[in-house]
Amino acid sequence: MTPQYDLIAAQYGEVDRLLQSYRENVEIPSILRALGPVDGASVLDLGCGTGPFTRLLRREGAADVLGVDASGPMIELAHLEEGEEPLGVRYEVRDIADLPVLGAFDLVTAAAVLHYADSFDTLTRMCRGAYANLAPGGRLLAVVGNPGLEPEVPQPNGFILHRPAVPRDGDPCTISIPTDPPSTLAVHFWTRAAYERALTACGFTDITWEPLHGLPAATEPVNLIVTARR
Repeated sequence: MTPQYDLIAAQYGEVDRLLQSYRENVEIPSILRALGPVDGASVLDLGCGTGPFTRLLRREGAADVLGVDASGPMIELAHLEEGEEPLGVRYEVRDIADLPVLGAFDLVTAAAVLHYADSFDTLTRMCRGAYANLAPGGRLLAVVGNPGLEPEVPQPNGFILHRPAVPRDGDPCTISIPTDPPSTLAVHFWTRAAYERALTACGFTDITWEPLHGLPAATEPVNLIVTARR
């Protein structure tokens, strides 16, 4: 996961601009509804990238926010954002698949990161790292790839998914991003059932697929939101 994000880090401002409309009208309102109030909460954001969700949750009232990502260049950009607009967010370079215990957080978020797992073992290790960093009763919110997306057509955020016609769990896929020049991301296909198995195997309970808001009728969301509790 790290090298591909290292390569597109220089284009991430353009990626953010491409995502802005979908993120502001669909993802962020849906995530905030699923989370409910976060005032005073401690938050660990897995795969934070340049930190859009760390900053969002801090502005929403979270008391302590730590973002971690495997990409050093992405974390450097997050530090630059923090320097330009100090919010008190902390950032560290960490491999999400081999995450140590960094604290006992009220909330762990994982936005568009679990679909980088290249095997069910890796997916389970990612979920286990999230579980280990939650306080008893704490919640995980993950934004994951929608396995029901139609391939080879532009999605609501402009991305195009390339995958096998009849994919199986763990199959590699590619996402094309219409930057200039175009960027690509290598991800993996996982069904809802696979995510649920991985979460359950780690001890999570109350696994819930949350609704997404702000999409036209009959439009498939780019990602899905799943929450679970330790």
